[in-house]
Amino acid sequence: MRGSRRHRHDPGGEVSAMKNLKISLLLTAFAAACYTPGARAAYDDVGVGARVTGMGNAFTAVADDVYSVYYNPAGLGTLDRTQLATTYSRLYMGLSDNSNLQNSFMAFTTPLRGGRQGSLGMAWNHFALAGLYRETSLYGSYGRRLFAERFPNGLYAGLSLKYLSRSIGKSEAADNAFNDTGAAQQGVQDPVLQSGSKSNMDVDLGLVYRAAPRLTVGLSAQHLFEPNIAFSASDSDKLGRNVKLGGAYQTPWTTFSGELGFIKAPDASTDKVFTLAAEKWLPTLLYGSFGVRGAFGLGDRDYRSVSMGLSYRVNRMQVDYSFAMPLGTISNTYGTHRMGLSFLFGRPRGAEPRLSEAILENMRDLASVGTPEFRAQAEEIALYKRTAQQEFLRQARVDTGEARFAEAMEKLSQALGMNPKDLSIQASLERMTKVAEIMPKLDNFRADAAQAAVYEGVMDYLAGRSKDSVRKLAYAQSIQPADEAIENLLRLVEAETGLQRELPTAAGPAPTLGVEKEVGAALALMEVSLREADYARVLQLADKVLALAPENVLALKRKATAHYALKQYPEALRALRAAHKAEPEGTERARLKSYIDAMASLIERKTEEGRKPVAAPEKPSKPLPVDIQRMYEAGVDLYAQGRLSESANMFQSILRLDPKNKSAQAALRRVQAEVLQPR
Repeated sequence: MRGSRRHRHDPGGEVSAMKNLKISLLLTAFAAACYTPGARAAYDDVGVGARVTGMGNAFTAVADDVYSVYYNPAGLGTLDRTQLATTYSRLYMGLSDNSNLQNSFMAFTTPLRGGRQGSLGMAWNHFALAGLYRETSLYGSYGRRLFAERFPNGLYAGLSLKYLSRSIGKSEAADNAFNDTGAAQQGVQDPVLQSGSKSNMDVDLGLVYRAAPRLTVGLSAQHLFEPNIAFSASDSDKLGRNVKLGGAYQTPWTTFSGELGFIKAPDASTDKVFTLAAEKWLPTLLYGSFGVRGAFGLGDRDYRSVSMGLSYRVNRMQVDYSFAMPLGTISNTYGTHRMGLSFLFGRPRGAEPRLSEAILENMRDLASVGTPEFRAQAEEIALYKRTAQQEFLRQARVDTGEARFAEAMEKLSQALGMNPKDLSIQASLERMTKVAEIMPKLDNFRADAAQAAVYEGVMDYLAGRSKDSVRKLAYAQSIQPADEAIENLLRLVEAETGLQRELPTAAGPAPTLGVEKEVGAALALMEVSLREADYARVLQLADKVLALAPENVLALKRKATAHYALKQYPEALRALRAAHKAEPEGTERARLKSYIDAMASLIERKTEEGRKPVAAPEKPSKPLPVDIQRMYEAGVDLYAQGRLSESANMFQSILRLDPKNKSAQAALRRVQAEVLQPR
């Protein structure tokens, strides 16, 4: 009766005849098979997971998600995020005997120390035949990487300890036994169909070896103990050991997989089954990722099968569907249908080094350093504008940085002449003209606190940060109340934005207005120093501010930025933690927490690298496809959080590793377009 669940072993005529039996005969045959050695129906590998079954179960070498618990526990060693998944299956729907075959599966995996010490997994698998027969399997799994130095691409091993339980329920057929002539005997109990149960322990083992960045091979052995699953202690019905060997070729969004299985057949011989599968993901930044897959399998006893599946992944949730149809062995069936749902938790630690770099590259933003809009625009224009326009914009950038606003206005005007329809340059020129008419230049903004505040206020105004501009110009006016140019510039910004000045205050508490002004002056000079990458002076000014206002968040952020730029990572981490503690605003606290996590990861990585013996430099290896995928997911996560600069950094990191990655190119264009939208 084993063939009633695994169609690959069903002779076609036997299955067709079976479907014409009444349900009582079906149960009788099923139970009798369970008691007959070598003709077992229990614990057949019907597959789990809608994604994997859409690939024809050719997953031994792929093993890259939570379903590794079932298929190859070695794959757990490659996971770096907590995962939860569940699948519901209807097997061989539409059979003429109305058999209701169902399979439910749920699994959970969690990495230890981000996967550096392997991953643990748990799973529950349940098969039922209309409440008359049940199988339940509980899995406890562990997988991790082995011999990292000897196998730099990755060698992984895993083990699943299983508790197997099966039972037969009560049925009317059990009270109407058949005699030797085949006639039913009312009220006579059938010894074969009496309710019963049996439990066993078992073990699965697996290996995954990454022979090259895109090529993996896998090996799994199921039912290693070959337990005796017969209901009666006097019978012997050993669960046959299955061995599967697979290979996979993966790019960031495409997988080709092949697998050869050696499956114990009902007559104790070994059936060979070969499956080829392919999977393609179509990632998008705004609408999630779409997956499509298919497989074809063939083997002994006229086994042939075709399967296909679809997936949709958005944020950290994935929905899967699969359909599988046997060809030629089981007729009059609508096939097997599965629906799966899975969730990811946490950040992809496998891409943590790249993610940390992308986040920390954005450290300067912590100090709210203003950059004129036309600067970023100039970097984009450089890709397709003529050399002359690039040069004018470059000169305008230099003049602005040196507070020569009138000269910057002239350069912007010349750049606009090269492309009069460029709205971004038009907007930049309009604002620069208003500034230059009132304040053509600043001569001493690096040393004079009032001029430094004016300079930063102008930079914020040019970048569209009107609120910050009003605050800084108001502070400058409080230092030099008789300066008409500062007053006129402040009125211009107020009139244009509708904002009103407030009495300038320092970011932290101060006992007197004199201390507030001293703090404000140091902050203004610090911002100029940070813009000019004078990090030593930034640290001096930050210490001066913190001596007067120990919980000044802005000074702590700038101090962290300067330490990071000087590669003083522990000091940067301490400053970030102090800023996080002092920051009152929830969204900014969450942002600071991400910087703290990234910095801690960077320090840990540097520490581990320092413990390793110094070796001769090696040629950089190609990035692993899974790393590209995780970096892309991290970029999408950052984009969803509104952290556009960090998201752009992540996609740029992908393109440095894989310059032809079209998905990253499209995502980067989208993010940059939003960054450059006028505020």
